[in-house]
Amino acid sequence: MLRAIRVLIAVVLITALAVVARAAPRPAANCSSGCAYLPVVMKPQEATPTPTVTTAPTAAPTATPLLPPPTFNNCQADPNPNAALNYPVKITAINKVAETVTLQNVSTIDQIYLGEWHMCSVTGNQEHPIGGMLAPGETRTFPNTGGPIWSNSSRDDGALYDVAGRLVSYWFDT
Repeated sequence: MLRAIRVLIAVVLITALAVVARAAPRPAANCSSGCAYLPVVMKPQEATPTPTVTTAPTAAPTATPLLPPPTFNNCQADPNPNAALNYPVKITAINKVAETVTLQNVSTIDQIYLGEWHMCSVTGNQEHPIGGMLAPGETRTFPNTGGPIWSNSSRDDGALYDVAGRLVSYWFDT
């Protein structure tokens, strides 16, 4: 089919050039015995392929979860522990015997400054010391540097509040 189109284009070009050649004035000075004009046949240029840009489908960005309204009340029992989204920081462990709390920054881009956050022992209404920067994905264990906070003999849940007093993470002691 492509060959037939090329032949058709060549025939049309030759015919058009022949018509133009007959209609063109002939120079008298150099053409005393009659000049013949031959048509110029040119090979049609191949079309340069246009690159096609295909993009891989990308996942829609996930929205940052909205934290609940502030409920921090000096480490008193939180009225709705199930509202904690475990974002951007999650309590991954509390070792009541060793008096340590392990936190993980579960965000992928934000460093979290924990300097004014509150890590609470809910049963004792006491605050476990935490602080410093937590890089994206980083997990760090914070030791208690004071007297005992966590109850070793009864249930003692942990609650983490951000600087605005919003419940960020809740750890149910089982």
